[in-house]
Amino acid sequence: MPDATPSLPNLLLASSEIDRDAAARAGHGFVRGLLQDASTKVLEVFGDRTALDGRALGWRAPSAADLDWYENEGVVLYLGRAGESARLALLRPADDSREDLLTLRHVALDLDHDDLAALTTAVALSHWHATHGHCPRCGGATLPRQAGWVRYCPNDESLHFPRTDPAVIMAVVHPGEGRDDERILLARGPRWKGPHRSVLAGFVEPGESFEAAVARETFEESGVVVDGVRYLGNQPWPFPASLMIGFVATARTTALTPEDGEIEEIGWYSRADIERGLAEGTLRLPGRISIARSLIEHWYGAELPDEGGAA
Repeated sequence: MPDATPSLPNLLLASSEIDRDAAARAGHGFVRGLLQDASTKVLEVFGDRTALDGRALGWRAPSAADLDWYENEGVVLYLGRAGESARLALLRPADDSREDLLTLRHVALDLDHDDLAALTTAVALSHWHATHGHCPRCGGATLPRQAGWVRYCPNDESLHFPRTDPAVIMAVVHPGEGRDDERILLARGPRWKGPHRSVLAGFVEPGESFEAAVARETFEESGVVVDGVRYLGNQPWPFPASLMIGFVATARTTALTPEDGEIEEIGWYSRADIERGLAEGTLRLPGRISIARSLIEHWYGAELPDEGGAA
């Protein structure tokens, strides 16, 4: 049967000691003061990319140009405090001309927990600001406020806050007659080609519990009926704005009916199948920044080889 341990270790995007210091965001002149403080650390983010300084984010001291950016309604995001210093992210437009800029997926395994949390938050907010420049009530242009955590419409004086979309992701396991006969359900959607396989996932609908979403999404995508749904862990997934909530569930049926347009290949895999597939290159699992990888390894009972992994 699936391991009942109530948490997943080493969820890379879910660990940080940064103090978000949310109460300070609305303070009058707060960001301006931080941009005039030499101890503040500033990170520039261009769309969903940033530059590294070795194996760390490219933090620097604030400049006069940063203050000009802020005074002209450029987005300056207060990430919080790490140690003795405040952390700000300047959210710039994407710049495809710069070859030194890297995505979160590319740099995640090189960063420490605080840098990883800072970039995860900055990327999520960068996308939100880029796609919410107009008021959903009146269509007027909105402006960044409260240290980058709110957009304000001067036409109707409404405030708009970042959205996070909850999604369930689940290791569906058929217990069989014992450990050697136990199998996990892995699938591939149309945007992935070749040997890529992962666990099932889907967004939570309004009025739905997480557990009900696990059962519904599993049945819709595979035709499998599950019960025994148990929470294991969660992590942000800013591609663009999800919170992935991880579960394990027990399959009560095994016949597979893949959902048209959503699932192209699906199957049951034993531990031996996964070992053989990774060794032969016929199976490729999600990369280590994904909770999907953690769910698979939690069921498998050990860390799997990196060969074939991709974030």
